[in-house]
Amino acid sequence: MPIIFARVDDRLIHGQIVQAWLPELNVDEVVIPCAKHREKLLNKNLLRLSLPYEYALTVLDSHRCMQYARNSQKRLFLLMGTLQELADLIEDGLQIKSVNIGGMHFKENAQKLDDNVFLDEDDKHWLKIIDALGIRIETRAVPNAKSISVKEVLH
Repeated sequence: MPIIFARVDDRLIHGQIVQAWLPELNVDEVVIPCAKHREKLLNKNLLRLSLPYEYALTVLDSHRCMQYARNSQKRLFLLMGTLQELADLIEDGLQIKSVNIGGMHFKENAQKLDDNVFLDEDDKHWLKIIDALGIRIETRAVPNAKSISVKEVLH
């Protein structure tokens, strides 16, 4: 499976992705898997406009995403809006070694981990599941920023 990088960021495509991550990672395509009920809420045309023309964009429901990734010959940047979407992919067979948490913004009763990362109890639940599978979880806004392990807030 040609997934080069996996990131959870509730903003999806934005400046840090376009200006820092994409050039650093040498990917061909951004793939956004989403829960079936969220797929209709995403403005795919706006997402396409936010992404430079040299990168392909595919938005699929989580279950179809795994099949797509298995068959792709492209270098993929997997970009999820929620931790649950990542957990759904893992349940469908996604095998990754690490995931980057880029942005999970403030919400009530959430613990601040970093400037752009706030974790509530549901988030911690999903992260514990992901961590138990041996997947390294870190937060880092851009490639040259210091990596912060998420593990400390899980226990």
